[in-house]
Amino acid sequence: MAHLRVAEWDPDDDDLDEVVLIPALPASPPQFLPLPSAWWETPAVASRALTPTPEEARTARQFVRELLTAWGLSYLCEDAELIIAELVGNAVRHGLRTAPQVIPSGSQVPTLRLCLLPRVGEVMLAVTDPSSEAPRPQAASADGESGRGLQIVGALSHIWGWSPLDGTGKAVWAVLKCA
Repeated sequence: MAHLRVAEWDPDDDDLDEVVLIPALPASPPQFLPLPSAWWETPAVASRALTPTPEEARTARQFVRELLTAWGLSYLCEDAELIIAELVGNAVRHGLRTAPQVIPSGSQVPTLRLCLLPRVGEVMLAVTDPSSEAPRPQAASADGESGRGLQIVGALSHIWGWSPLDGTGKAVWAVLKCA
């Protein structure tokens, strides 16, 4: 079970070493949503290819901020940037590692892609990767530096999940509600 360390401070007390452990909220389980692969190719979807490096999260966050601002949704930027950073990091760390090493003849080599889809009352954020394995939230240790990414995605989004792509690969997505 993951815990959040919170320091308790009493202005009348010089002893600031008291720490209260608060159980972390579990990430909502991912929703499986079978969408046609062509759905991510529609003209309404704004997308960008991503390179398979952890540093690409910065470029992805900038892309998301620029689009949301252009769409008049800049108030969603902070949550959207955190979600995208986690999804890109997971795609690079896990989606490429578990992807099939042999690509069938005649198939397009799957890549990482960032997709944003504005819809009535919401924005869907997605990252595609070549792995067909479902994302699995993990319990992070209290002192661990990783393992909380999907918990963050679950906490910030209205709903999140994944969809398989034709052939091989998946899209991991999150939906933010517009106010």
